[in-house]
Amino acid sequence: MNLRAFSAGWIILTLVTLGVTAGPVSAQERFRLIPGAGFLLGMESSFFWLSGEMLVPAGGQPGSGSKVDLPSDLGVDRSEAFGSTLQGTIFHNHLFNLDLLSAGPSGLKKAPRKFVFHNRTYLPGTLIATKLNLDWVRFCYAYMAADAGSWWLAPRVGLHYVRCSTTLNGETEEEGMISNNRTLDATYPVLGFEARYLLPFGVDVGVEWEGMHLITRGYLSLTRATAHWEVHPDVVLFVGVSNRLAGWTEENQKLNNEWFYSLSGWSAGISFAF
Repeated sequence: MNLRAFSAGWIILTLVTLGVTAGPVSAQERFRLIPGAGFLLGMESSFFWLSGEMLVPAGGQPGSGSKVDLPSDLGVDRSEAFGSTLQGTIFHNHLFNLDLLSAGPSGLKKAPRKFVFHNRTYLPGTLIATKLNLDWVRFCYAYMAADAGSWWLAPRVGLHYVRCSTTLNGETEEEGMISNNRTLDATYPVLGFEARYLLPFGVDVGVEWEGMHLITRGYLSLTRATAHWEVHPDVVLFVGVSNRLAGWTEENQKLNNEWFYSLSGWSAGISFAF
């Protein structure tokens, strides 16, 4: 059984065992570790379709890198991902979010064209095994500026940190079979908002957006729609669809690192209150 099927089965089992009690317990109060503050600690499983490209030279040397497309050149186009989340609410209006998304997409493909990655040349027809390790960390603070009972709106500020390690295993023109690795990272300040609409039976739906364009350095955006179901005062299930974009250029010079990633897909998980 693969991990995606296991995660889906686990979440369905939780729905069955906890969902039948949602009605009688909905009037209970959540457990509070700290008076005036509430937290949700969660885990989620995701599946993404991936696209993007990289220009990774070696030390800014001319001709030591060329743009490489992840799906068409390396066969990397989808991935499972796993995440952990911590959400906090203090005195009702102050909201905090901290989450980590980790993915390890891989691909195995014969190079359709000649390209240079980190000063190593890959010729057409070369079989290349590619492995990416992608970590996306997000921290945001929001203030609930509008609360009408059945819905609320909260502007946000925050930081995103994106780190990706790329390894190409294959035969190069210069050195034969080698493992060629390069790690890139970037930090983005963001602005955004979150809106929620409350439905009966402990269900709410929401939309989130965060983004920033840094003009000469890069840009980032996150768009997500979610549905939460409070099956027990201390247990919340959630599902969602999202799109993440991140692009970065070092010093806005053609000989430096440039990269772009796009991840679109769905996620599901569970959170516990304290």
